[in-house]
Amino acid sequence: MAPWGLGKGSALRRYRKAMDAYRRTLESWQQEAEALRGHIAMAHQFQGVTAADEPSLPLQLHAGERVFDVVERAALVEPRKLPDRWVGGYSGFSFRLARGVRYHVGATKGRRVPGEEVPTAIDTGTASITDRRVVFQGSRRSREWDYAKLLGYQHDPAQPLTLFQVSNREKVSGLMYDRQLAEEVHFRLALALAHGRGEVDQLVRHLEQQQGEHESERPVPPQLPPQARSALGRSRDG
Repeated sequence: MAPWGLGKGSALRRYRKAMDAYRRTLESWQQEAEALRGHIAMAHQFQGVTAADEPSLPLQLHAGERVFDVVERAALVEPRKLPDRWVGGYSGFSFRLARGVRYHVGATKGRRVPGEEVPTAIDTGTASITDRRVVFQGSRRSREWDYAKLLGYQHDPAQPLTLFQVSNREKVSGLMYDRQLAEEVHFRLALALAHGRGEVDQLVRHLEQQQGEHESERPVPPQLPPQARSALGRSRDG
């Protein structure tokens, strides 16, 4: 008799469960592989567009400037200060008795902590990514991040948000966009920067290195346990 939990039926169920997990993992791997191939092809071929190529571009371009992406329904994000809060104490109640008169009750010692600054969407509009700058054009605000003044940028890992730090502006600001556009926005921004800095070859090599590493991580299908083969054969015959 087979040991407990190692019978033919149990082994077959475990194998089928492992195959389901393998198929899901393989599908995700294939999607990433396809995206990498597309990015490499675009890095080799795409050099941006000009107003002559696409007259409907929303941005007035400088001479020789090329657009690599136009992001609709983007949001301009700037830091906004949250209200202060009390820590380690109790600020008491305040009742309004009459105009200009308040009655305070029961305060204890504590300390006021200044509210932190958090990225906040303040306008919506269109963002254009070129080989020289990123420009937001909204209904109330406009903002430009020039690559010549760019100190760094960061994609938020938890939300579709990219923040830019430029030398001519004290505080960081940035763009928020649809989550399904995040990967494309990230890549096209990298490609635009590479063209602006003459680093396209370096970007292609980096992508090809990523492709090689990804290929080495291709999921391996599970092996069918010997004790499950006869059970699988019977299920197919049936």
